[in-house]
Amino acid sequence: MQAAVTLWSITGSPEPSTSVLEEFILPIVDGYGYGYGVFGDALRALARIGVSTPAVRPALLTVKGRDRRLCLHRDYRAVLQDEELRAAMEEVLALTVTVSRGSRR
Repeated sequence: MQAAVTLWSITGSPEPSTSVLEEFILPIVDGYGYGYGVFGDALRALARIGVSTPAVRPALLTVKGRDRRLCLHRDYRAVLQDEELRAAMEEVLALTVTVSRGSRR
């Protein structure tokens, strides 16, 4: 993920960085993936780049519609992390979507 953001910062081109970041976001829809921390990092990276991919938007809308916290903790941290991730999701949902050549979904 770090390499994807670094590549974008050097080239200024959103691809292939957005496709790489997409791979860290999409698995959360199916209930698996790298965890909520990595999910949040990928969302913040996409927001920094300023564009999203076609597959990310419906995935985030699915996750947003679920009636559960986006966190594994069962204490006050659940509320804090959930609010942070939902704010990051809203930021990415507001981005322009570009066609992703490397998209797998």
